[in-house]
Amino acid sequence: MIKRYACLLFASLALAACSKGEPPAAALAETAGGRAAPQAEAATAGDQAAPRRYIAVRQHLTVETGTDELAAVWQAVQARCQEPVCELLGATLNQASDFGVPSAVVSVRIRPHAAPAFIASLGKQGKIVEQSIAREDKTDEVIDVEARQKNLAQLRDNLRKMLDTQNAKLADLLAVQKELAEAQAQLDAMAGRRLMLANQTDKVAIDINLQARRSVAERSVFAPLVEAWHNIGHRFMDNVANVLIFVASILPWILLLWLPLLWLRKRWKTWRASRHARKETQA
Repeated sequence: MIKRYACLLFASLALAACSKGEPPAAALAETAGGRAAPQAEAATAGDQAAPRRYIAVRQHLTVETGTDELAAVWQAVQARCQEPVCELLGATLNQASDFGVPSAVVSVRIRPHAAPAFIASLGKQGKIVEQSIAREDKTDEVIDVEARQKNLAQLRDNLRKMLDTQNAKLADLLAVQKELAEAQAQLDAMAGRRLMLANQTDKVAIDINLQARRSVAERSVFAPLVEAWHNIGHRFMDNVANVLIFVASILPWILLLWLPLLWLRKRWKTWRASRHARKETQA
């Protein structure tokens, strides 16, 4: 039992080292015993099978539509995004102001094979004026999470076997139970993280900015100056409101402090007058 408990402590220390970025002892032992790590297997296979790369792709699109059509296009984009191929992450619609035009934002995550048709449908509903693509390699992060999942699963199984040990002391069983609960919590966290990474790498994230076309009738040459003047007026009144709030906040304290100050000032004048009178008497 003591040897097994020592193995338990050693496995816990190995997991702690792994969480800090150090190579786990279990993985080193498996490699030494003949079971190669994923990287070693890929190197041995050579040209037969290249290791898979996990790439998170995100696209940004700016689509220009008519002012009266923007809300309908915004709803149509959301309606086209259907589970499980497409996942709607967020949608925002900004109505037109006195000196501006309406705009909208839609964020989706879609399967790669369905992304071209989805983007083509946007081109039919409006004019794509800007498009950009960003790629982020998540391969190292995925491999690290999968390795931790494997080590945690092995540790959990070993701890479960230790609970079935006959004639074990109660203190040892409680310690094993505590380690088992912690290992299971870490394993669940790693499973959630792996699911998040799979969602990022198996689908394409698309951020769509919908904006209305600007016309001469909607926005004149002097509209920016008028809008700036209105903003200056709003900010000035906001500052005045803040000053009034500040004065209203400190006014009670000023009144509370003013009365003691008046009393002290009166006492000071009385003391000076009596002192001056004593000096004249002595003279």
